[in-house]
Amino acid sequence: MAFPEQGPDPVELKVTDSLRVALDHAFEDARACLVRDGGVMPFTVICTSDGFEVHDHPGDDVDETCNSVKTLLAQEVPEAYVFSYDGYLDLDEGRRDAIICEMARRGDAAAERLALRYERDEEGDLAFDDEIVSVGRAKALYPSGTKPIVSGLVQLAAEREAAERAAADSETRSAGLPDDTKE
Repeated sequence: MAFPEQGPDPVELKVTDSLRVALDHAFEDARACLVRDGGVMPFTVICTSDGFEVHDHPGDDVDETCNSVKTLLAQEVPEAYVFSYDGYLDLDEGRRDAIICEMARRGDAAAERLALRYERDEEGDLAFDDEIVSVGRAKALYPSGTKPIVSGLVQLAAEREAAERAAADSETRSAGLPDDTKE
């Protein structure tokens, strides 16, 4: 399965390894549910420091399902998530069924939407496209104000680098270099 394209030119998405694994799992799990059960209950794969967790979102309507995802993200505040559901795309050639996955990293303002289109024949057999396609962006479902995760080691390295620069600047000033402010 190729990943992902939009129109004639591929779209390159920057995803972490863990988000890529979560996305692959979401598409494969949704696909297996469609084949086995004929439908997909919306679910979210969250990326945590301990690995991955999958959470179902039973709901009577779109708002209830989205509120369930938002509640999960507010409680867990994972490093990233993939929200997967069975939906459709309105295309020039008509409406097409699709597995849709929305993915975002913590701190992202927008989630990327990707889709795997499929068709069901008269006998009920499914035929999936070979390509996962980008279908735009949506507002990320994280609670507002959620900040990106900054690794403690990354933060420590940044602080050390700033301290080293400050020390180097201090040494340069005290090394007896001419001071342009003296007359």
